[in-house]
Amino acid sequence: MRILVAILLLQTGALASSEISAAFDIGTGKIKMQVARVSEGHFEPLYCKAEQISPSNEPIVDQEGMITWEGQERIVSVLKSLKAAGEEYGPTKCQAIATELFRTAKNGPEVAENISALLDVEIKIISPEEEGILSFLTIVEETGLDPEEIVVLDIGSGSFQITCKLEDQFLVYGAPYGRNPTYALVKNNEISVLKSALGGIDPRIIKKIQDCKNSVIGIGAHPKHILKSKTDYDEKDLDEALLANADVDIDHTDLLLVKTIMESLSISHIKYKYVRAGNTSGMFALSNPASSTHAVK
Repeated sequence: MRILVAILLLQTGALASSEISAAFDIGTGKIKMQVARVSEGHFEPLYCKAEQISPSNEPIVDQEGMITWEGQERIVSVLKSLKAAGEEYGPTKCQAIATELFRTAKNGPEVAENISALLDVEIKIISPEEEGILSFLTIVEETGLDPEEIVVLDIGSGSFQITCKLEDQFLVYGAPYGRNPTYALVKNNEISVLKSALGGIDPRIIKKIQDCKNSVIGIGAHPKHILKSKTDYDEKDLDEALLANADVDIDHTDLLLVKTIMESLSISHIKYKYVRAGNTSGMFALSNPASSTHAVK
């Protein structure tokens, strides 16, 4: 798949020689913000912050698949808080993306439009493919790893994406099984649904997993808090952690989700990488036409 033209809509105009910009990544569980000084071919992080949308992790989508009024108010409150925190750096431009929460909610586009107008920050709902590309660019920007030698697995609260680069193409597999939907599968003993979904992955991604020198890079909602200080882990580590955490809770779900992905795709081990603020570094890279890390046709 060639780089998606729709993502380029994130670019709001030609860069000045240097400007301060703010980027917001609105996920299902958290909203992440990064403020950076952006110049041609480069950006310098100035401030990062993330805040949970629902402190008690309660769903903000009702049984009819609609973002509730209370949920919309919570998103507005968090965005206002983050925006205020970044104001001291004087950003002159803001960009925002929304992912699985807004993709699947029946009123997602309407809520995004309402919030955009209220806060004067245009929110763009992106596809799973676009989200995968942004997570891949974020890793390349923040680690300096060779984009030809990595596969990125980004697990969020609502979905996950597996992304790699093959010559002049991004290959992205996305599925709506982040930690929250997987928790529902586990409670209902339906983890086979996830296994079936993984059977539809592009074989070229499987081959890239087998061939890449730097293994699979994991970001997002990985079980790092359960695996303690381990940033590299394999199935044996996950099995041991599952035995120690047998209760069907969200921690157990994190472990089982990653284990199922690894087993289904023959991933031998994962290297976890911390990223500053969701996919905001990828947003800066993509909106900066001179950056060498995203020069993909």
